[in-house]
Amino acid sequence: MDKRKFLPPPFFYCCGKVEVVGCGRRQDIRQPTHTPPTERQQFGASMSSLEIAVEALLEATVSVPWERPVHTARLAFLRRVAHPGEVSVHVACGIDRLGFIDVAFGLTTILTDIDAAALDILAQQFADVQRRLGPLAGSLQVRQLAVEALSGDVGFPAASVHHLTLQNLFNAHLHPVGAYPRILDTLLRVIANGGSYFITESEAAVLTTRARLQQVQLSQITQMQGYYDEQVLMFQVHKPQG
Repeated sequence: MDKRKFLPPPFFYCCGKVEVVGCGRRQDIRQPTHTPPTERQQFGASMSSLEIAVEALLEATVSVPWERPVHTARLAFLRRVAHPGEVSVHVACGIDRLGFIDVAFGLTTILTDIDAAALDILAQQFADVQRRLGPLAGSLQVRQLAVEALSGDVGFPAASVHHLTLQNLFNAHLHPVGAYPRILDTLLRVIANGGSYFITESEAAVLTTRARLQQVQLSQITQMQGYYDEQVLMFQVHKPQG
């Protein structure tokens, strides 16, 4: 039996570029025409096994051992709520490679941060991952964008983001506590009906309060131990009609 048809969806399709946007820069990083065999090719026919594909993906995205449970949970969560071609935005991502899993799943993935150097590192690491695994199913864009600007002119239209990830922003103490409701209101504006949040506990506490005030229903799917000492909560979003 050909196990490839059970990949939900296939991890490896042709994409071949990452787009860098910010500070007036736009750069396409394309794979060379001739490359050495990737890990996928070296596995040969056995790469049709879902277990081997997942293992190769996690090996490529996890940089320290305590990231692995979060990355594994991310992949399981996407299988439950996501569909290829949807838009996924990671907010204040730093140098976390969690978003690479979204690309492998087939999502249009946008990593945002205010630190241009961190985004440059991610762009290079993504190119390295594609050389290692072969082209992934989705696409990647990195954008220098503050969380406050997420729904502004340079951000995203209302209800245009299907999956939004935010981890440990409040723990970084970059914003006064009084700004938290306004920041989470921004996340509620850009999320699509039926979309999802993958968010740490401190941000989730404010998000659920703001959602209730705006009559947005958040259905918690699951939660788990995340980075550092915080739980990660996973929600699906149901917005009122009209």
